[in-house]
Amino acid sequence: MKKILMLTTGGTIAGEHTETGLVPVYSGEQLVSMVPEMRELCELECKDIMQLDGTNVQPEDWITMAEAVYDAQEDYDGVIITHGTDTMAYSACAVSLMVQNLRKPVIFTGSQIALIDEHSDGKRNLIDAVHAAMSGVPGVYVVFCGRMIQGIRSQKMFTRELDAFHSINAEDAGYIQDGKVILNKEIPMPREALILDTKLEPKVVQLKLLPGIEPKQLESMLGMGYYGIILEAFGCGGIPNQQRNLLPCLKRAKQFGVAVLIATQCKYGYVDLTVYDVNVQAAREGALSVYDMSIEAAAVKLMWVLGHTKDLDEVRKMMETCYVGEFTEKK
Repeated sequence: MKKILMLTTGGTIAGEHTETGLVPVYSGEQLVSMVPEMRELCELECKDIMQLDGTNVQPEDWITMAEAVYDAQEDYDGVIITHGTDTMAYSACAVSLMVQNLRKPVIFTGSQIALIDEHSDGKRNLIDAVHAAMSGVPGVYVVFCGRMIQGIRSQKMFTRELDAFHSINAEDAGYIQDGKVILNKEIPMPREALILDTKLEPKVVQLKLLPGIEPKQLESMLGMGYYGIILEAFGCGGIPNQQRNLLPCLKRAKQFGVAVLIATQCKYGYVDLTVYDVNVQAAREGALSVYDMSIEAAAVKLMWVLGHTKDLDEVRKMMETCYVGEFTEKK
């Protein structure tokens, strides 16, 4: 039987109803006792590494997860991480970047309904996660409602629907049906050595642009100690440059040594800073494109890059390098 490690971090799947709402309390062993079929499929060990609502997961917790995944690579055939759904995509992105060249599956899963509840989706997700973890498919994935999504491309799309996670700007890696993992395309085994790289700078902020946004809102962020700002811009990366002109703020950001990324408010599509005047002028002031990364992947990657360097030229080089399939490289 395959030997699988299940790391538990809390989340809805481990939740208990209290007078203040759902609170994660159940350990990994308690979760497995509610889904005993898991131990019929594999040799399963549990390790509780934190007990948090997904909302309370912090960047420092990503490091704990990454280190646990790295430490498990020699002794286990696969790893499952149970996690709160609200920040699961961020954690999956972080582990993808921090533990590169994985030769075994690392599977994030959870549930929209607590496992103790009668109609929980947790049982299906846990069993599917076991099958995915046993599959030998290398890399980090989110397994949810039958989907198998590359972790770096995952995003939670619905607050309550069971089919909560979708793949952003990339097809699903595959799906789980009747206990079988069916891939949409072959996933090659990496040739490079396994890497653990947990350098991280969490001082990053995100600002969603609205028509009428005042430049002083962006300007005020430059003196607050942030090393990176992500602007959720319009369309393929439009930044206002007439009334309420934001371009002087971008120039000031460069002077402050603050990296500025341009993302899009659209769920799907590619940020292209070569199309319109409102894109091109922003790029001339040093703003960087997130290409077709999800907002989660862009934010986590920027933190990871800034953990390695604060030099803006080096930041640009690293942001323009595709490490784990986080964006679609143009041919």
